[in-house]
Amino acid sequence: MNFSKELKSFLYPYQNQPFVFLETALQGKENKVSFLFTDFYDILVFHYYDDMNSFFEKIENYLKKGFWVCGYFCYEFGYFLEPALFSLKEKFSFPVAWLGVCKKPIFVKRPFCASLVPNSYSLKNLTLNITEEEYNLAIKKIKEYLEGGLTYQVNFTFKVKFNFFGDFLDFYLDLRKAQPTSYLSLIDTFDRIILSFSPELFFRKKQNKIVVRPMKGTVKKGLLSREDERNRKYLKKSRKTQAENIMIVDLLRNDLGKIAEKVKVREIFEIENYRTLYQMTSTIEADLKKKKIKDIFYSLFPSGSVTGAPKIKTMQLIKGLEKEPRKIYTGCIGYFSPQGKFCFNVAIRTILLEKNKGELGVGGGIVYDSLDKTEYKEALLKAKFLIEKFPSFSLIESILWQKNKGYFLLDLHLKRLKNSCQYFCVPLNLEKLKRNLKNLEESLKRESAVYGKEKFKIRVLVNLEGEFEIESLLLEEIKLPVKVKISSFKINPQNVFLYHKTTKREIYEEELRKVRKEGLFEVIFFNIYDELTEGAITNVFLLKGDVLYTPSLKCGLLPGILREYLLKKKRVKEKILLLKDLKKANKVFVGNSVRGLMEAEILIVGSEEDDKIKEEVYITHSHE
Repeated sequence: MNFSKELKSFLYPYQNQPFVFLETALQGKENKVSFLFTDFYDILVFHYYDDMNSFFEKIENYLKKGFWVCGYFCYEFGYFLEPALFSLKEKFSFPVAWLGVCKKPIFVKRPFCASLVPNSYSLKNLTLNITEEEYNLAIKKIKEYLEGGLTYQVNFTFKVKFNFFGDFLDFYLDLRKAQPTSYLSLIDTFDRIILSFSPELFFRKKQNKIVVRPMKGTVKKGLLSREDERNRKYLKKSRKTQAENIMIVDLLRNDLGKIAEKVKVREIFEIENYRTLYQMTSTIEADLKKKKIKDIFYSLFPSGSVTGAPKIKTMQLIKGLEKEPRKIYTGCIGYFSPQGKFCFNVAIRTILLEKNKGELGVGGGIVYDSLDKTEYKEALLKAKFLIEKFPSFSLIESILWQKNKGYFLLDLHLKRLKNSCQYFCVPLNLEKLKRNLKNLEESLKRESAVYGKEKFKIRVLVNLEGEFEIESLLLEEIKLPVKVKISSFKINPQNVFLYHKTTKREIYEEELRKVRKEGLFEVIFFNIYDELTEGAITNVFLLKGDVLYTPSLKCGLLPGILREYLLKKKRVKEKILLLKDLKKANKVFVGNSVRGLMEAEILIVGSEEDDKIKEEVYITHSHE
């Protein structure tokens, strides 16, 4: 396997045949391998008129012969497992389960590096299959069921419908950037394409051990590290979320008890970190008494996290509440191996494409104190990843290296890089990076002797897959004071990229190019609230009396390394600063950890042109 291949290049040759790609984009102790299943020996399809027992027998027989079996089970498959749900069965027009049989998958033991995705697909005519009024009426009905004691929690869902045009591989790659989880799936059956970005494990079986990990509880990430940690702690300690989570944990413990012994909760209320949000999970494990696939599915499917509790009664209620079948949404996707290892996700954040029609299911758990407007907004929020593209970018660190002193403030640079990697779920090998930086010093010493230079700028780039590159540049002296101009663009402090040093900084680069053509060194910005923020490559510092001030981080700026160093040494204070503060300052400085503090001369301050700062809320960032 050539691991340097792009993911698209890897998958492209298999587009003319059915395939199942189960990708581990977020690797961990349990998830280290991705699987590509193709060249199917047989395809097992379960329709509404098929016999359930013989379907499971076919799966077991192929496993005994050494075959792998992979694919999906729709949510409605559950209607065929439980006699109390038989009345919900219909003449479904879609396969209720689809499984490919192959001799052996292609194993991929490293995450792929997803390339920049071209604009080769489009979504049109996005609509919901429910109005807000209909949603509110459904919630009202659910609360009547709750008050009547028929159920304790109902997972109510609806769908986003759209027309899809273009390359589904590019669609998958685009959405994968924002949702790199351990349980990604891309399936092409020829009749339909399934793209699953689920972070939730349904069950994993190895020998006689089975593990389930229900997911209940979500909160978005914060912009600043303090806000982000506050959001994480809120989710961890939320009584409402804990109550919903424990309700599903109890349900799954009961389900496992039908086929297993020594059922125990291994982890409770764990918080999992993803690129845009935090999720609460709990982990339950048990020793299987019954190991047949039929027994496992009869007891567990569908996951209680996507039904509510009690499961059977709540599924009956859901059938009367929801407007159409869920299909693959909230079903499961995964594989059975002949060695007895099974792994399936819960098919949330999952898209179904049939010809040029697409759908995405969204929803959430409704309990007695749920607010209809809040739940509706939260459900719509879960669909945002469909239309809000997550950008491709790399993390950056620019570090000063000096001949007789080595790297300047290296620990602070590596700490910031580590924090950004954790925030964006970038799997960086920090120890390897440290070794490479140390090895680079020998060549820097040689270059220093050859060129007679004592200072170099070291630039570290880390992509979203954790691959890094290091380059060194001679650092030329500049004339002081540096000349600086105010940008006419305003920035939006709600942009997360302002707080991390990345290549996602188009406006900064564009504005810097403009002033460099005018012979200036730097351009500085204000936000949409007319507060001073930062420069394109520096932080800003104002001397007022004998006190040095720098803009508050919450105004929308990078926590620069020099800025952090000066704050820790108590040589500078944070403050919200306005244009009038800039005009009245005794001195203005711009600076970063590579150049240090540089006195600046601000041009055109106070002119009409400068006061007419036009709003541009899409802005990104970074500097030393």
